[in-house]
Amino acid sequence: MEINKSEKHALLEKLNQLLKRQSQFQQEINELQRQIISLNVSELKSEEISESTLKKQTQQKSSAELITRKTYFEQLNHQAKKPEKERTKTGINVEIEKFIGENLINKIGIAVLIIGVGIGAKYAIDNNLISPLVRIILGYLVGGTLALFALRLKKRYINFSAVLFSGAMAIFYFISYAAYTYYSLFPYVIAFILMVLFTVATVMLALYYDRQVIAHFGLAGAYIVPFILYSPVSSAVVLFTYMLIINLGILFISTKKQWKPLNYIAFVATWAIFFSWFASKNYNNQLGIALIYGSMFFVIFYLVFLSYKLILKEKFRIDDISFLLLNSAIIYIVGYVAIDAQENTKEYLGLFTMINAFLHGITCYLIYKSKPQDKKLFYWTIGIVIAFLTITIPVQFNGYYTAIIWSIGTALLFLYAKSKKINVYENIASGLIFLTAIATLTIWNTTSYNLYGNEIEKLYSPVFNMEFLSSFIVILSFIFIFYINRKSNLAQKEKLAKTNLFEVAFPLLTLFIIYFTFFTQISLYWNNVQVHTSFELYTDGIWEKQFKLLNQDISRFMSLWLINYTLLYVSLLSFVNFKWFKNKNFDAFILVINFFMILLFLTVGFNNLSELRESYLSTNLPSNYDVSIYHILIRYISLAFFTLILYANYRFVVARLNTEIINKIFEVTLCISIIWTTSSELINWLELGGSTEVYKHGLSILWGVLSLIFIIYGIWKKKNHIRFSAIILLGITLLKLFFYDLTNLKTIPKTIVCISIGILFLIISFLYNKYKKLIFPENINHLS
Repeated sequence: MEINKSEKHALLEKLNQLLKRQSQFQQEINELQRQIISLNVSELKSEEISESTLKKQTQQKSSAELITRKTYFEQLNHQAKKPEKERTKTGINVEIEKFIGENLINKIGIAVLIIGVGIGAKYAIDNNLISPLVRIILGYLVGGTLALFALRLKKRYINFSAVLFSGAMAIFYFISYAAYTYYSLFPYVIAFILMVLFTVATVMLALYYDRQVIAHFGLAGAYIVPFILYSPVSSAVVLFTYMLIINLGILFISTKKQWKPLNYIAFVATWAIFFSWFASKNYNNQLGIALIYGSMFFVIFYLVFLSYKLILKEKFRIDDISFLLLNSAIIYIVGYVAIDAQENTKEYLGLFTMINAFLHGITCYLIYKSKPQDKKLFYWTIGIVIAFLTITIPVQFNGYYTAIIWSIGTALLFLYAKSKKINVYENIASGLIFLTAIATLTIWNTTSYNLYGNEIEKLYSPVFNMEFLSSFIVILSFIFIFYINRKSNLAQKEKLAKTNLFEVAFPLLTLFIIYFTFFTQISLYWNNVQVHTSFELYTDGIWEKQFKLLNQDISRFMSLWLINYTLLYVSLLSFVNFKWFKNKNFDAFILVINFFMILLFLTVGFNNLSELRESYLSTNLPSNYDVSIYHILIRYISLAFFTLILYANYRFVVARLNTEIINKIFEVTLCISIIWTTSSELINWLELGGSTEVYKHGLSILWGVLSLIFIIYGIWKKKNHIRFSAIILLGITLLKLFFYDLTNLKTIPKTIVCISIGILFLIISFLYNKYKKLIFPENINHLS
């Protein structure tokens, strides 16, 4: 950890003063010694020491001590400044090397070692080299050996020991899985109990070592257990009950040790598993299970959150707002979708919304009774209560009219509040703005179709429909509010502060609604194309499905045009802010969106383009597919939009912000875009040319050439981040050659290579830990 310069200077000054005082004390001591010796001279005639000689020796001794202390002080000053000087010369290379050597390599090594053990075990299974029981015993011995080494090294190398113990527990997990799956050495109950015991042991080790990394291994194992030990008799009730027990343990551990990342990982894992069930065919409209267990998970994470705030007295932060709102939103969305999915329960949607308000009201009461010093949690909980109470009313009515009435009424109320300068009305109008946005969001899917059903009763025309009309009225109302807010003059400082906050959130919300209003209409257009392609209209006005499978090319075209629209939208935002608003904070926001869209195009966009090329080359497509040269030309239309956002990002955003770190990030992003685009283009032409080696040597040669070009450019322009990117690309090329291009290695050599590399990584990491003072002798204090 880097020491604050002012604090370091103060400590050195204090040390200098103490050394001076010590020198004064030594001089007084020497003087007293001289006087005592002087008094004893007459009694010690045999030694005949003169006073002048004694004084000279004493002064020489004192001077020598002062010189020694001065030299020590100068050396201390030099050592304190040297790491900073060294860091100036080397950048962050030493920190990177230390991190890789002491932290990253051991984790990679243990992972590779586990993979090697797994490959070896599979080879032994496939070739029946040893009996099943011996294989399992050997696997447990490997894990036990790692555990013993971990115990031996714990006292001196606790971090390295913790990683070894984590690897040992992972081996126990997978060996037990092999014993159950491949050999049926254990019945399901025994295997499940073993896995739970391993999980408990891992968590106990995490508490014993006081290291989160072990707890993360145990947590991962706990959530993997139900899936690797899947049994036909298992059910959602068993799965969710098990997860409920695990989450209760996490509630205890994360609160006791204040390991907040553990809580976040459990939150993501729990809801991901729940949603994977909720969105699958296994759900089968099991409303009771969804509501009961969803509510239990919600309450558990709510209690974890409250324990940090009310028991541990943690301050309320911005990430807490996200967690609180996300947890509340998830259970409400799950309940809303589950209740709305059944015809006989739709009438209870308002009651369900009221229950949500009631639960948050109880929490609000408990927070109030605890009398916290930080009132933010109380205010946010009150806000959630008010939001649910307000939503209860429109949930039972038509969304179109709710959005229209709320938007017009909000605009008039905001105008009245500004003209009369009534703060209460302004606050209410601000709340209604966001409620109107929520109402608008709920109607965006009203014109969508169930394309996977057999019938569609009605088609909606793009733009000429109630969804677009109501959303357009909301947009006009929000633009009117934006105009009134900018025009009004606020005299009091309190109002100015509040308006600044409003001026940040409200324009973003308006832009969000404008974007999705046209987004939904583009989706509607392509859905109509899908209906006309795969359905047929009968005389009674019903569209009936004519093909078992939909035309997936239409879905890909829709995805591409939505991406193209988004690229155009954010490019225009960049230009508008550059030309008129000139807001640097908004520039930063646009920069994040631009980088996200670049990533989206490189992944989703190019994948859809590849799928369209495959359809173009295919000769065995259903009759509802209409393939043309447009399947190929869409690539270059999309590349034009992609080039536009790269130019807009560079010309209107990066140039205005003009900071070193942002320039470096953009240049690295541009390099990645060039690599990705040229690689995709090479694959495209090789596919069109009928090449059978599309993903092998051609890409490796291209990446090598691009690496060389980037290195030359980086040397020419003195850009080390470009050179570093090229080195990474070279490393990826090497890995591709080793693991993909050269696919002729058999199982035994692969096993030997994986285990050898894993052991070598562990040895290297151990040497980094054992001899780190020799490797980084001048950077220990600075890096720590």
